[in-house]
Amino acid sequence: MISHEIYLFSLQLNQAYWACADGTADKAVQQLFVPSGRLQLGSLELAGRDQIERFFKERSLANHESGRITRHFSSGFTPVAESSQRLRVKSLAVVFAGTGALPVPSDAPSTIADVEDVLVLTSTGDWLFESRVITPVFVGASAAKFAQRS
Repeated sequence: MISHEIYLFSLQLNQAYWACADGTADKAVQQLFVPSGRLQLGSLELAGRDQIERFFKERSLANHESGRITRHFSSGFTPVAESSQRLRVKSLAVVFAGTGALPVPSDAPSTIADVEDVLVLTSTGDWLFESRVITPVFVGASAAKFAQRS
């Protein structure tokens, strides 16, 4: 069992990541990871803050140029303590994506994915991602290329 405080910190970290993915965050996504953090998005694997930062900058630029907009919804958030400084969290992500002016027409979600995280408590008292693995289960036509089978 984890404390309510740790639950809220881990939930806030999860929500901060999705805000970064949607381009609505105040914080840079790489700061949510430990320096050697790992992020796997379907077939795409990123290791370390530099690769994570580069990917999100390129993604943001491409989305801006194409007019692509995403919104991520997270559910089923279940953290389990592996130790006092390490959590394993499972959740589900639903992604809607489209291109154009708001409001963007939408049908089914573009992606539904299982998410498994390992969070660690740093020496500064912050919970950060050690790893985040996002495994697409269902993908539609508007899903990102890395979410589709390669």
